[in-house]
Amino acid sequence: MKYLILLITFSFLSSCNSPKEEGKDESNNESAEVLLEQIKEKEDLISDLSKDLRPGMKTPTVMSEELVDLLLTFYHTFPDNASAPVCLDKVHMVYSAKRQYQKSADYGDTLLNNYPKYINRPMILESMATTYDIFIEPRDTSKVRYYNELLLKEDKEMSQEKREEILFKLNNLDLTLDEMILKVNQ
Repeated sequence: MKYLILLITFSFLSSCNSPKEEGKDESNNESAEVLLEQIKEKEDLISDLSKDLRPGMKTPTVMSEELVDLLLTFYHTFPDNASAPVCLDKVHMVYSAKRQYQKSADYGDTLLNNYPKYINRPMILESMATTYDIFIEPRDTSKVRYYNELLLKEDKEMSQEKREEILFKLNNLDLTLDEMILKVNQ
């Protein structure tokens, strides 16, 4: 009898909480959609402004900072949403475009660590290897090796030519970029 009363009580409490939870999910979905629309609008605005720039001109820094803020707000607010890793990817690219390579790498690492099944993972791994190989000084060959080996291991669809290029780079990590180019051209 006690079991039946507990079962009925639990069922009643569960049914009372269900509408709130459903409403909460709907509200979260709506909030996510609103934020994604704001992100798209900011990206479109930046893209439109970029088209009209003359050589040597840049889009206002504040606009890319606003975009990064929107992207990070989405990632932090909706980390389980399918668009969260895409937002981190965009943050990674924005910082790279702004030549803030360490920040770019930091967000690339966050993306790789938090979303191991991200569809563009090979591209991020390649970007990270290149960032540590060319842009971050002093050059960190251990990071270059790490990301390239991970790329070789994970990207089963990589072309043989690209695979050979990465292996060549790994076998010659002690060489500078200029020395590597000379070696290739011999």
